Amino acid sequence: MTQSETPGGAEEKLTQTSGLAVAAIVLLVMLLGSVGADIAAKVGTRIVTQENWTDVLNAFLIALLVNSPALIFIGVLGDFAGLFSRTSEGEVFTRRNLKTLRSAGIGLVWAAATSAIVVPTVLSWVQESGRGILWEVNDLAFGTGAMGFVILGLTHVFAEGIRIKTDSDQII
Repeated sequence: MTQSETPGGAEEKLTQTSGLAVAAIVLLVMLLGSVGADIAAKVGTRIVTQENWTDVLNAFLIALLVNSPALIFIGVLGDFAGLFSRTSEGEVFTRRNLKTLRSAGIGLVWAAATSAIVVPTVLSWVQESGRGILWEVNDLAFGTGAMGFVILGLTHVFAEGIRIKTDSDQII
């Protein structure tokens, strides 16, 4: 009996990642709903008239800016949902999964940078006529960026796994 045929073997563990795909999709939908509700709360109460349409558009764009890190994170959750789904089907060490993992890592770094630098800087320029670049790092932004860099580091390990798998497949 091989390892993949034994209960709790590698094949069973791979199929269990389908639950992670579902969880990522549920989180994605919840976060999308939260972003939509936040934007609606900031803009939805305003009645658009010929005189105030620019104010409503400005409020919408600011709400979109403030929620941009969450929107980037929604993309990252989509990446992970696809990765976990493919992994549950047995597609593990592939270039497509490597690209997805790299995209997720880059997305996390961008979400952190957007949260810590882009949002505060642009809000300062728009609301206070400020100049310069602001840097407002909180624990969540720092942790998100760190996880992005860790995942990017793991892509190098993943790439080596693909190389070893390719070499092994050529021998067989």
